[in-house]
Amino acid sequence: MGEDPPGDVRRPRLVTEVRRLGIVVTVGALVIVLLVACRLAFVAFVSLPETAELQQGLVALENANQALLDEETGLRAFVSTSDQSFLAPYAVAQSVITASNAGMQRLLAAPTLRGGVLDLLLAQQQWQRGWAQPARNLQVGGDEKAFLLQGKSLFDQYEEQHAQLRADLIAALEDAQGRDGVLQWAVGIAVLVVALATLALALRERHRMQRNVVAPVNGLLASMRDIQDGRLVPPAPVDGWAELTGLRDGLADMITNLRREREESEAHANRLIAQTERLRTILVMAREIGGSLNVRYVSETTVQAVVRLTGGPALLWMVDDEHVGLQVAHDSRRGPVLPDEGERCDLGVGLVGRAAKYGQVARGDGEVDGCDGVAVPLVVGARVVGVLQCGTDHEHDVGVAAVGAVELLATLAGAAIEASRLHAATERLSQVDPLTSLANRRRLNTDLASAIAGANRHGHPMALVMLDLDHFKELNDRYGHQQGDAVLQEVAAVLQAEVRDGETAYRWGGEEFAVLVSIGDAAEAEHLSERLRDRIECAFARNGHQLVTASFGVAGLPEDAEDGETLIALADQALYEAKNTGRNRVVLAKKLPT
Repeated sequence: MGEDPPGDVRRPRLVTEVRRLGIVVTVGALVIVLLVACRLAFVAFVSLPETAELQQGLVALENANQALLDEETGLRAFVSTSDQSFLAPYAVAQSVITASNAGMQRLLAAPTLRGGVLDLLLAQQQWQRGWAQPARNLQVGGDEKAFLLQGKSLFDQYEEQHAQLRADLIAALEDAQGRDGVLQWAVGIAVLVVALATLALALRERHRMQRNVVAPVNGLLASMRDIQDGRLVPPAPVDGWAELTGLRDGLADMITNLRREREESEAHANRLIAQTERLRTILVMAREIGGSLNVRYVSETTVQAVVRLTGGPALLWMVDDEHVGLQVAHDSRRGPVLPDEGERCDLGVGLVGRAAKYGQVARGDGEVDGCDGVAVPLVVGARVVGVLQCGTDHEHDVGVAAVGAVELLATLAGAAIEASRLHAATERLSQVDPLTSLANRRRLNTDLASAIAGANRHGHPMALVMLDLDHFKELNDRYGHQQGDAVLQEVAAVLQAEVRDGETAYRWGGEEFAVLVSIGDAAEAEHLSERLRDRIECAFARNGHQLVTASFGVAGLPEDAEDGETLIALADQALYEAKNTGRNRVVLAKKLPT
């Protein structure tokens, strides 16, 4: 049971030890079985036959002795009485004696009993021949008493031999039983010794198995349960045999691989989640800006989406109308930036300028460009309309995946911003007179409805001023339409310069204009009209000749009208009243003749 011999070739210790334990138990069991089998064989073939032989010889001895006693008693009675009836036991005893003697003759095989048996048979024969046969035939001789004493003497010799043989038989039987008991004890002790030795060796091997197999296997099973529960903790070192050490090393390698694969899976899942979030952000932004034509809202939504994608600040730069530079339109930290408040940069200069000029993504270098981050151009068709600058500080580095998402977002945002700008320009053209840059009649209708709603809601008065240039047709006919257009533009400039907060000037059509006073009654509108009339009169006085003047009509709400249509009609009526009564004057609707 020694340790394995050292060597380069490592034998399978676990298999060897298990086999060794099996051999120990098997050999111990075989030895015990052999001892018990030998004991049983000895009992069956030696002890039991010898004991049975002795017991049968003792029985035969006793039977013969009893038969002789019966013969001796019957013959004495016969000799004394000559009664033939006393010879009956003699005849029965003779057959018993014959059978018993045959049984005792088997004892002659035992050396220690052979002499006693021969002496007994000789004493018995002497008694039979010397006394029993003569007594049966009544050959007493002369003296009956002497004959009886002679028989007694011979029978006493027989009895002495009988007692001696009986004692020898009992001694031999006890000796056989003693030897059998000693053998029984010897075999039992041997079995016990073998069993104890086997148990000791088995316990020793069990302890070795417990230390070198069971404990390490339990540790490995615990590690496997940890793996099953998701805890990828390396197993504790195994103090066992080579197979279990190799199993532990393999399990540790497997756990390491599983941890690496789990980390890679988690990283991949996180990347997928981040990519999904980026795509969701882009989709949400696309829905938001797709349904809006407001440039400011589209710009703010785009910048907020860039912040969510990159996790850092962002700027939206817009290319100016001359396409020579860019200006900040929206800052994620400051919000919308007014044209005169934001930074500017030239095309091709710096990070943003390079991205705008070449229409490609540019990464900044803090030492060269003076800023970090990434600039992504907003390209519509083959034209760059703006640039998204993200990661503008050292704390937020924009990764490749985030840049790709920003590029996709820039494609959508560029089209949305350009569409919003075009829509705003179209909307502005639809509501602004192209000659005078004043709001047009369409815008007046919208603003008037809003102003009336506000006046009704808050309970304050409002007014409308209508004005028309006097003798403008003669001006056109004399100086031409180009000069007429210049006069209209100059009148529009006078109106823009004179109106204040809450007052808006409009071109109604032709040479007719309007001023909406959102908060103020007809009297305040009258003062405004007088100021405008005087300003126009002064502006168009040329060397003592008056080119144009203006006539004004004023109507107020709620004093003159309750709705916009009536208000316009009354102001227009007052205007024509001013023209009809001499021009270059102001007429209030409430002073119209009924």
